[in-house]
Amino acid sequence: MLKTIATKLIIALSLLAPNIYANEQTPLRHFAEFNTWSSIKISPDGSYLAGIVDTDSGLGGSKLMVIDTKTMENLHQISIGGSGFIVDFSWANNERLIAWQGIKSGTQELPFRTGGMIAVNIDGTKKRWLYGSGNSKQKASRFSSSVSAEIADRLPKDDRHVLMEVRTWGSKDGALTRLVKLNIYNGRTVSLASSPFKNASLMVDPDGELRLAYGSDIDDEEAWKVFLRQGESWKLLSKTDEYKGRLIPQAFVLNEEAIIIKDNIETDTEALYHFNLESGKKTLLYKHPYVDVGDLEMDYVKGTDNTKAYLAGVWVEPDYKTFIPLSDESEHNRMLLALQAQFPEHVVEITSETSAKDLDRELAVVSVWSDKLPGMYLLFDKTNKKLSRIRQAHSFIDSNKMRPMEPYKITVRDGKTIYGYLTRPEGEGPFPLIMHPHGGPYGPRDRWGFNEEVQMLASRGYAVLQVNFRGSGGYGKDFMYSAFQQWAGEMQDDLTDSVRWAIDSGITEEGRVCIYGASYGGYSALMSAVKEPDLYACTAGYVGVYDLELMTKKGDIQRRDEGLDYVKEAICDTPASCKAGSPITYLDRLKADVMIIHGKDDQRVPFAHAEVLRDELDKRDIDYEWLVKAKEGHGFVNVDNREELYKKLLAFFDRNIGS
Repeated sequence: MLKTIATKLIIALSLLAPNIYANEQTPLRHFAEFNTWSSIKISPDGSYLAGIVDTDSGLGGSKLMVIDTKTMENLHQISIGGSGFIVDFSWANNERLIAWQGIKSGTQELPFRTGGMIAVNIDGTKKRWLYGSGNSKQKASRFSSSVSAEIADRLPKDDRHVLMEVRTWGSKDGALTRLVKLNIYNGRTVSLASSPFKNASLMVDPDGELRLAYGSDIDDEEAWKVFLRQGESWKLLSKTDEYKGRLIPQAFVLNEEAIIIKDNIETDTEALYHFNLESGKKTLLYKHPYVDVGDLEMDYVKGTDNTKAYLAGVWVEPDYKTFIPLSDESEHNRMLLALQAQFPEHVVEITSETSAKDLDRELAVVSVWSDKLPGMYLLFDKTNKKLSRIRQAHSFIDSNKMRPMEPYKITVRDGKTIYGYLTRPEGEGPFPLIMHPHGGPYGPRDRWGFNEEVQMLASRGYAVLQVNFRGSGGYGKDFMYSAFQQWAGEMQDDLTDSVRWAIDSGITEEGRVCIYGASYGGYSALMSAVKEPDLYACTAGYVGVYDLELMTKKGDIQRRDEGLDYVKEAICDTPASCKAGSPITYLDRLKADVMIIHGKDDQRVPFAHAEVLRDELDKRDIDYEWLVKAKEGHGFVNVDNREELYKKLLAFFDRNIGS
């Protein structure tokens, strides 16, 4: 028995072997490249696979590739046309795909989703624009009026139509969300209903009937609302003030007048509940001790095209991403847990399955990834219990050369527990250390998984410390909202205490620490360096915020009333408090070497932030490294620019703390 299990494990792990043979150090170019393959999904009858492919390993110019399931050969390559590229897609039926358009705006390298959408046959014929015109020039402005549409229901008994959730953007206040029935062959639509407030999300029941609308009401001080549709009218189910928690519908309970919800109104972290729509009674299904619940896993009823399903379990991310089964009878759980057992130290996710009736062979697409593996797509023959390789996400990353990402927790100065990750290079410490704060800051968090920047730094001898400081998402309302107005305060103290923990633990040593981050992480890189001038030998800010007063005047946040309100509530509310929270105010304390990295077309954190910092450093005759790219936005996406960034960043760190 043990020999059989070991043999199966060896076979399974061999599917993850990279398509490279050289033993030399991974070139920086490969860390700068993006995944070649993403979002591989199977057709309802299992005859074909489709996935987004970018043969240039860049971001943009992506196409849709149709693959024969039996031979694994590429059959048809589908482009969206013009300067656009495909950013997402879905199977509409066995012969037709729906794909969403992305473009690069003008000279700016940063791509974004336009709202444009096509339907196309698997051989590339009968392409039809469903939303948008394919004229990318009409979609060049992020703030121009546009329409975005998402599938609300595939209508499995109707191969010619889908239900779409349609939003109109561009005006300052948005518009009511519409549910429309769309013909995927000729593009004709029939409006069925509208939401009770602007920009709401919609949910249909397993029979395709619109039942729920939910979201933040911009006309009612951002209150979170959930409405139930009864006939042609809407009934308010739940309302909470902004920052006071939310009831978020997730899925309908099959054969019951009930839904599964995420809810943190009465709890600090989001928990999972059964919610009776008639009585309003909530029954707890699962709550993690200290993190929010994540994505749900559903056990779909065969032949319903993934619309009718039972709850199987839920994912949580306290350290590693972990699946929590919530059903002892679920076939889906048995399959998922059996696959997980074959790939220890990896996360295994079932991304799509066949759903047609009376199939001779039922199939599923399985995604396997880890801290050392960007991703591998496998085909699982559920009928014959066999696995085969489809494609590797990034062909030039050898997981054997990558370094493990270790979860850790520390208690900081005021007694709170902070969670994060440490990635060490090969060899024995102490190591030169890079503190790497994430962006956001409110809501995003660092997660266990492959991170090209972290692995790039570790491959060149640096330990990397990632910290989910106060304000990070996933750890409850108090952890996030208590950090409002604390950009320069407790949020920086959490970073400081984490670095001191690393020094005290022998991971690194005094004088061999630099800090590097992007966006808010760029703010932290400079603020930490002026707040703790003896702790950091160097600081590198990437598209960073350096002047909070400037943040209220330039960029895309302040262009919306709710954006300005958010800045005042969460960051700084007076000129004096903005100045007090700005790292440029304290440059006279600076001892660390400085590197400034920015894109001239950055809309989120305008290039003016880099210019202000440069001018203030010039006034003080402080030297600095300068890397600015004319066609980049909020983060470099051109592979050549990313490779240059990594080369100069490493040279900067080597000069300051390298061995």
